[in-house]
Amino acid sequence: MTESRGMLLAILLLLLLLPGGGALEVQVGPTDRPAGAVILVIDGLGSSYVYPEHNAYALDGSPLGKAVLFNLTGGGARAVDVRVPVPETTKSHSILVTGRTGADWNQLGPTIFDLARERGYLCLAIMERGDSMSILEEMDAVLYLEDNSLRGAEPIPGFSSSAPAGLTVLFQEWRDRFAEYSNPQGIHGYAGYNAWALDAAADTVEHLIGKPFILLVNAGAVDSAGHNLNASGYLKAVEALDEPLGRLAGACRRNEILLVVTADHGMVFPDPKGKGGHSAEKYAARLEALRVPLVITGPGIEELNLGGLWSEVDVAPTVLSLLEISSNESTEGLSLPIRAGSTLRVRGAPAGLELWRDGIRLAAASGDEEELFQGLVRGEYTLRGEGLSMRLLVDGEQSVDLTGEKALPEGVRRGMGVAMILVINLAGTAAIVRIWRREE
Repeated sequence: MTESRGMLLAILLLLLLLPGGGALEVQVGPTDRPAGAVILVIDGLGSSYVYPEHNAYALDGSPLGKAVLFNLTGGGARAVDVRVPVPETTKSHSILVTGRTGADWNQLGPTIFDLARERGYLCLAIMERGDSMSILEEMDAVLYLEDNSLRGAEPIPGFSSSAPAGLTVLFQEWRDRFAEYSNPQGIHGYAGYNAWALDAAADTVEHLIGKPFILLVNAGAVDSAGHNLNASGYLKAVEALDEPLGRLAGACRRNEILLVVTADHGMVFPDPKGKGGHSAEKYAARLEALRVPLVITGPGIEELNLGGLWSEVDVAPTVLSLLEISSNESTEGLSLPIRAGSTLRVRGAPAGLELWRDGIRLAAASGDEEELFQGLVRGEYTLRGEGLSMRLLVDGEQSVDLTGEKALPEGVRRGMGVAMILVINLAGTAAIVRIWRREE
C-alpha cells in the first residue's frame, strides 16, 4: 500500500512540473508603436539650468539662474538625473547613437541606424555645427553645416540613392532658408540658428507620413552661446528654444512620432560674467557639464518623472525598445521603464498559468515554455498556475524565470509545496481510496 501511494504522488508531482514547448503572446492591453522617431540633441544644454530639481553654480560658487522651457519639462516621460560619460560633443554623439561608452567616432560599429534600416526605416540627419563623418555616412539623407560659424555658412545637403525624391527638394528648400534664420545680430541670431534646425525637423516630420524613419537633429547655438557669452546670454539662448521646440513637438504629436530631447553635455561658467566651457579639465567633472536632460514623448509613453541615476548609454536601447526594434545586445545600456504598456516575459511557466490583478483574471496562457503578457500597465500582478502563486511588481519590461527551484523565492517554494499537497488531496483522493480498497 505504501509503495502505491508513493508512486501515485510521484506521478502527480511530475505532471504538475512538466513545462510546455513553444512561446505564446497574450495581449492584455493596448500597445502603441510610434510611426518613427526624432532624436533632438541640444548641444551644450545642461539640465541643471532647466530642471526644477537641480541648481547650477559657477566655479567660484556663485548661483546661476534658470531658464523656463515649458515644452521640455511640461509633459512626457522625464528622467530626472541623466549623465554623459564624456562631456565632449563628438565622443558624446558616438555614445548616443551606439549605446556604448567605448564607441570610437572613427569606427562606430553597430548603431541604432543600422538596426533601424534592417527594419525598413529611413535614417536622416539635420546637423548644425557638423559631426563626425562616420555618423553622417549612416544616413540616407543629411543637411549639415561643416563649420562652427553662426553666420556666413551654408548648410550642405547630401542624399543616398534610397532617399525619397520629395525629401531631396525639401532639404534643398531648408538649405536656402538658413540665412533668414541666422542673419539677425545678437541673441536673436543664436535663437534663429536653433529655430532653423527645429523648424526644418518639424517640416520633415510633416512630409514623411507613412514612411518609418529616425531623424537625428543637432541644434548648436546653445553651446555657442555658452562659449562666447556669459551665463545670462546662455540662459537667453536656452529660453529661445521653447517656441520652436513646441512646433516640433506638435508635428511629432500629430503624426504619432516619438520625440526624444537630450543633450551631448552641459555647460560650466567660471563666474556669472565669464565665458563657459565643458570639456577642459577644470570643467569636465562638474555636474553642470555632466547632467543633461532626457525627455521622451509619443504614443504609448507614460507621463512621469523617472528617478534614479541614468546614463547617456541608455538612450539607444530605450529608442530601440520603444520602436520595437531588437538591439541584438549591441548596446550596454538599459531601456528606461516609461512605456505605458509593458511586457511581462515568463519562462518555464507551469500549466494553467494565469495573470491576475485586483482579484480579476486578466489573461490565461497555455503552459508553454515561454509566455509573453503584453500591454500591461504599471502595478502589482499575481501569476497563478498549478503549484504557483507569485506576486510581482511590473515596472517596465520585465522577465520572470520559473525554470528550476532556485529561481523562486523561498516563500514561493513553500507556497508551491502547500498548493501541490492540496491538489493531490483533492484530485487524487478517489484514486487513493480505490487503491486501498483493492489491496484490502
